[in-house]
This record gives sequence, C-alpha cells and structure tokens, in this order.
Amino acid sequence: MKTLTTFLISLIITLTFTGCTITHEYGPYSGKVIDTETREPIEGAAVLVVFYTETWGLTVSQSKFIDAVEVLTDENGEFNIPGKRITGIRSLHSWNENGYVTIFKPGYGCYPRHKDVNPMFVPNGTIPENQRVMFELPKLVEKEELLENTDCFPMSVPDEKMTKLIGINNIERKRLGLQPTHTGE
Repeated sequence: MKTLTTFLISLIITLTFTGCTITHEYGPYSGKVIDTETREPIEGAAVLVVFYTETWGLTVSQSKFIDAVEVLTDENGEFNIPGKRITGIRSLHSWNENGYVTIFKPGYGCYPRHKDVNPMFVPNGTIPENQRVMFELPKLVEKEELLENTDCFPMSVPDEKMTKLIGINNIERKRLGLQPTHTGE
C-alpha cells in the first residue's frame, strides 16, 4: 500500500510540475466590416483574433493567453485570417475552442464592447470558424462615447501581438487630445 501511495503522489507531482505539449488548429476566419447605418464597408479596421488555453481549479476555470493574429480590413471592408496551428507547453491545460475577436476603427463602436455592434456570437465576442461573417459597427458622434471607446483592448494580450490595434487606437486617442496608453512596436 505504501508503494502505491508513493507512486500516486509521485505521479501527481510529476504531472503538476512538468510541461505538456498541446496543439490546436484554429480558423480560418473571414468576413466584412460595415457601417451599421450606411452599410458601406469600413476600410482600415483592426481585426484581432485571440486564442486562449484553459486551466481548471477546484471550482472555476481560468483563461491564459497563448497567441493572437491581427489584420486590417481592405478597401472593401473585408478580412481573411488563414487557419493557424498553435502549439504550446502548458501543464494541465486544455484548449479554449473559440477565437475571440476585437474589431476597432477610429470613430466607430468597438466590437464586442459597444452595445450597438452586431452580430454577437456565443460565447460573447467569439468569431465562428469557416464562415464568412458580416460585422456591423455603429458610427460614434458624441465625444463622451468616443472617449469611452478608445481602450478596446482584450485582456492579457502582449502589445507586440496587437500592434495594428494599438496604432490606430493611438491615432484616435491623439485626435481626442489623449495620451497613448500602449506603445506597440
């Protein structure tokens, strides 16, 4: 019995403190970003898709950043993010199956934080794979609303993974008389 107990304790300690290679394929993602009111394409919007792993505690799970991909929409408001295989070394982690999207263009409501953006996928802020999605962003007019919209950054993402988002956000912040909040590259 003592040998079995020692073995089980050793196994638990080994699994807890050693790395585990995990890999997952995400995407592809594609879509179009348009103005809610005019239905015109929005060129130059930053589209950031973030990927997380999950680790479980006794009662809750915790998300941990593993990677991100970002692009700018073209003159037709379109974006394409090819499939991406991500490999990480994480002990006792599993993949969050969803890509979480942030879309920002100065003067527009940020997806998914602004109340008038459409559509909203479940879980909140995710983007479906292998589907072309049309995102609608509302034009903002009031300075207060523009100010509230300037820090549309997902949590736990390193600046070097969202340089386009930071760059156009800083343009908007300067236009509104604010200091940049992130430096980017």
